[in-house]
Amino acid sequence: MGWKTRTPIESQSVAAKNELERLLIANEFHPKELETDELTTVRKNLQTQGVDVPYEIICNVWSKLYKLSFLKRSLACAQQCRKAYYHRSVACNAVECNDVVLFWRATRMLEITSNAIRLQIMNTEAQRIEKEVKQYLENLSHDEKKEKSTDCDSALIPLL
Repeated sequence: MGWKTRTPIESQSVAAKNELERLLIANEFHPKELETDELTTVRKNLQTQGVDVPYEIICNVWSKLYKLSFLKRSLACAQQCRKAYYHRSVACNAVECNDVVLFWRATRMLEITSNAIRLQIMNTEAQRIEKEVKQYLENLSHDEKKEKSTDCDSALIPLL
């Protein structure tokens, strides 16, 4: 199951993504922000393809594409550090392993966040269950009081 057609914004985003990927391939270590002339060039190239894309969409797509590219580069560097560690033929100072620290911090942040959310859910559920048990016990005690009062009343009736 899937969409049969794309919305105009999705079509514009895909066209911008394809054009911006060419820019990233040409310069793998591109700065985070697009320069004005690069933005204009991308827009003009898209217009020659028959797609009119606003600058906002181009900038939005660039932001996401750059983050993806950054993560891929960092992952490749971390894998290089792993290879260097196992081979031990490369001097310790020859390899920059900052990306290992980046991914370790991201992993640690996710673990801490998931634990905090798990605790919050457990506390909420414990409070809910405690409330239900109290309500059930109160209902049970009220029922017992009614039974005792009706038992006493029925015991008194034959005596009269």
